[in-house]
Amino acid sequence: MIASPRGRALIVVLTTMIGVVAVACSGTGATPSSTLGPVPDGVAADLSVEVGQGRTQYADREILLEVTNSSDETMTLLSGALQADGFGPSRPAKDGRTIALRPGTTRDVHVGLGEAECAGFPAGPDEPVPDATPSATITLALGEYDDLGPATDVVVDEVGDPAGHLARNHAVDCAQAAVEAGAQLAVDADIPVETRGGELTALVTVRVEPVDGGPEVTIDRLAGTTLMANPNPRRGTSGWSGRDLAARSAGEITFPVVPARCDAHAVGEDKRGTFVPVYASVDGTPQHVFYLPMPDAARADLFAYIADYCDWPE
Repeated sequence: MIASPRGRALIVVLTTMIGVVAVACSGTGATPSSTLGPVPDGVAADLSVEVGQGRTQYADREILLEVTNSSDETMTLLSGALQADGFGPSRPAKDGRTIALRPGTTRDVHVGLGEAECAGFPAGPDEPVPDATPSATITLALGEYDDLGPATDVVVDEVGDPAGHLARNHAVDCAQAAVEAGAQLAVDADIPVETRGGELTALVTVRVEPVDGGPEVTIDRLAGTTLMANPNPRRGTSGWSGRDLAARSAGEITFPVVPARCDAHAVGEDKRGTFVPVYASVDGTPQHVFYLPMPDAARADLFAYIADYCDWPE
């Protein structure tokens, strides 16, 4: 039987509808969006934030924003930013990192500190007292895993810093900037080894090159580290100072080093032992300690020397 024109039109319509339904049911169409809304306004009152910083973050000037969720909402941390007196805008340290923030838990946002703003802060060895309590903007979404609501910025007005990480970072940054205005400091790439007084001794060299037109810089003391010690420390002091430091304002400072310890895990787990702590004065004003990194070649020499000194098996 041949269908009438009206019948043929009805068949086409039904066929099209069946195809649409089949595509929708097959799961090959667009994924439905989450039904979750933005983070509720009241959640900000149930979030607290503290500043943390571990050994692995010192060199890169990164901190942790430790976010505690005291609400009943399950959320996901997307990113964060710190607003702190004495620092420029912060930056995300781990782009694309997300982590569930369930009720009653604390999770971390990794943030790179903004550039230290030293003008207006007193020069000297003391760590600054900020004029204002730091605040943070935390970006979250309701839900977790693949079911997330829209990203929502939540401002936490008072950020705790019980360990004083921000003040310490600011003091270190500003001391280094003050010194670098008058002198460029660098650790030599090579660390030779010789026997002194019957003891195998490494010789670390710091070069001091004055900056034309800059302030007068004097190196007052180089402190020991978890890996490096002075083989002949002065009574009541640690590190190297006084007659240990020739050419304190220009030239080369070569100081003898022996291992501070011989347990292998101290080197294997080292994070800061190859950063030379520098105490300096700028135009006669003592500065806060800052840390001079070793080149990779010098670090390799130091580790090899410690292995020889401590007679580790190959």
